[in-house]
Amino acid sequence: MFVVWKSKKVVAVLAILIVAELALTVFLVARSFPVKKTTLIDFTVVIDAGHGGIDGGVVGADGVKESTLNLAYSKCLGEIFQRAGFNVVYTRKNENGLYGLPTKGFKSRDMRERKRIIDEADPNLMISVHMNKFSASYRSGPQVFYQTGKEDGKALAENLQRVFNDYTGKAREAIAGDYYVCRETSCPSVIVECGFLSNPDECAALQTEDYREKICNIIFSGVMLYLYGG
Repeated sequence: MFVVWKSKKVVAVLAILIVAELALTVFLVARSFPVKKTTLIDFTVVIDAGHGGIDGGVVGADGVKESTLNLAYSKCLGEIFQRAGFNVVYTRKNENGLYGLPTKGFKSRDMRERKRIIDEADPNLMISVHMNKFSASYRSGPQVFYQTGKEDGKALAENLQRVFNDYTGKAREAIAGDYYVCRETSCPSVIVECGFLSNPDECAALQTEDYREKICNIIFSGVMLYLYGG
């Protein structure tokens, strides 16, 4: 079952979000940062929708593919950042993979192409969007991962996990490990597992627009906390 979003925590997260957005705008204007393209600020976020094409990722009990949800959440998250004035670059914009032909070695090619896109964007941070799965159906809630030894990624992950914990009421910690997409990027990078497709209730919720927007707004507020409140 899901922990109900408590009004006090809604207010707290929204307060952080509003203050951080104002602080970000004032700071960048004061420093006379150049405008990049049509964005308000010179700050680029790469959003990486995990999997794609023949690599569907994990599958929910009702048959929904992780890759499909990853794409929907990535687009939603990107729109939130763009509305706030950030420059957004996507590694994957449709259901296709990034590997070219679906032949042997497609996964390696897919990951190398993600790295190429990220390197070319020269971003300030990168968020890779995924869905989780566990052998027991009771596990639920978002989990954040970062590359072992990368302190900037750790700080970003910890702030994201903090706002997720405020939402779920859980006491999870961001998890370190060896993850190609985080290891091979020079900017602060994290993997966000938005929820467990192995949990029937959470799997159903993850497919709704309201829950998608809620999770993506929490991710955005976690980034704001990392930039100006952490």
